[in-house]
Amino acid sequence: MELFFDLPVELRPRLKKPYGALYPGDHPSVVDQIKAHLDESFVIAVGDVTTYNLFKAGVRPRLCLIDQYTKRTAVSKAISAVTSRTDYVNIYVKNPAGMLSSEMVLAIKEALASDEKHICICVDGEEDLATLPVIALADVGSLVLYGQPDEGLVCVKVTEDKKEEMNGMLKIIFTEKNTKSIKTDDPVCKELRTTLSAELKEFLADVF
Repeated sequence: MELFFDLPVELRPRLKKPYGALYPGDHPSVVDQIKAHLDESFVIAVGDVTTYNLFKAGVRPRLCLIDQYTKRTAVSKAISAVTSRTDYVNIYVKNPAGMLSSEMVLAIKEALASDEKHICICVDGEEDLATLPVIALADVGSLVLYGQPDEGLVCVKVTEDKKEEMNGMLKIIFTEKNTKSIKTDDPVCKELRTTLSAELKEFLADVF
């Protein structure tokens, strides 16, 4: 059973704030400023525009996540031509807008544990919330880059404290009350709810 987790209202204000250092300005100029300090082996890019600008600057992220959209609008053909990689291992997942799917989270975990040097997770839906599990699951020392809408580029240096912070938020999100696999309390769904509970426990064991 695929699990889809809605974002709790109490977390929404926190998720609007940058998780790391915010570099104001347009992405190309910011990437040019920081690329000398980037070790490709530890760079993770979340978002089409961020991924595009890294590639254009000659930086090949270890892992990137794209959905062919930016600000809910389809990216240009120029961006898509650069971010659609034949030299990367491509993993395809579904993740509805404003939610986290178990499929995407587990794909992130598997990608980060893989021996493959370059992986791209292609999301059918939206990858905006992927930054949370990416930081939680990445190795300490990794650099996670993503765009802060209309502000600039955020660079997160993954530390144990940062991982703990993200894991804390994920544990709030990954609960039965936030799942959307079952939307009714009708008695006929009792067996399905039991299955959901078991699936959720298995998923949490896989992630944490």
